[in-house]
Order: sequence, then C-alpha cells, then structure tokens
Amino acid sequence: MNQGKIWLVVKPTVGLPAFLGGVATIALVVHAAVLTNTAWYPAYYSGKAAVSAAMPKTSQATPAPAATAAATGATVVASQAPTQAAKP
Repeated sequence: MNQGKIWLVVKPTVGLPAFLGGVATIALVVHAAVLTNTAWYPAYYSGKAAVSAAMPKTSQATPAPAATAAATGATVVASQAPTQAAKP
C-alpha cells in the first residue's frame, strides 16, 4: 500500500465511507451534466432508437491509394525510420 500511513491520521471507519461517498457524488454529478447538456443522451436513456442519415451513393468507388499509385506507374515506398549517420 503506497499511502498506508494515511490511516494513522484518518480512521478507516471515517475515511473509507468519505472516499466512496465522494466517488459516488462525482459520478452522479457527471451523469447529470451529460443528461442535461446533450441532445442525444435523453433519447438514448429513454430507449428511443437513433435516426441516422443514409450515406450518399456515389457513381464510382474510390480506389485505394496503393492501387492508384500502381496504376499510374508511380513507385510506392514504405516509410522508414530515419537512420543516424555514422560518427567519425
């Protein structure tokens, strides 16, 4: 236990309930803040389904970058870590 000497100053019968009560209070405050400051959370919390926008359809699929480089004849070089020059 890293901070074991704290129990020489504070009784565990006082310190542990105070610590756990503080954790519970902070958790309730954070949840209340999320509930009151977001638009999506109340709908999620009440069990309503989210409505998402459909992705727009494109007429052509975008090729991967490696396929594009290979199709144009460009050389694809893998990134390498910089090497240090030898010291004289």
